[in-house]
Amino acid sequence: MSDSVARGHDDAPTSSAVRYHEKLVPSPGVWVLVALFGLACFAVGAPISIPVAILVAVVLAAGLGVLLWALAPVLEVTDESLQVGRAHIEREFVGEVEVFRGESARVAAGPEADGRAFMNFRPWVSPIARIQITDPADPTPYWLTNSRRPEELARALGADPLDGPAA
Repeated sequence: MSDSVARGHDDAPTSSAVRYHEKLVPSPGVWVLVALFGLACFAVGAPISIPVAILVAVVLAAGLGVLLWALAPVLEVTDESLQVGRAHIEREFVGEVEVFRGESARVAAGPEADGRAFMNFRPWVSPIARIQITDPADPTPYWLTNSRRPEELARALGADPLDGPAA
């Protein structure tokens, strides 16, 4: 398979300097929902046993929080590679980068998206970067990923984020 196929993190080069790093952790609003989930678990169990309800609520809310944190994808650009979540590609196969915000991000990720693209979306992050893949052996035309700092990601990849259609 091609270079942009998802590989484990252990396959990524480790000797290169990191130019950009971002972990797409949940937003504060999601953490409020996790706390409300814990409160709801307590409310369900409280009529049976307060100590058990507290224990169950804490364990379930903490478990959900750890799961959300652990499964948050990482965006990392080094001198030699790009990692977006589970996918990894050498920098020589990375082309233009476009940044989308607001309505243009919704359109780029929805109606205009190519079904062959690698997509890394998280509902708590709105801006999107579209990263062209130039590997002739790879059928993936581009990667679409959320990023809280898409202009900085584009600059780390050597692109001018103002050149995108909706920067």
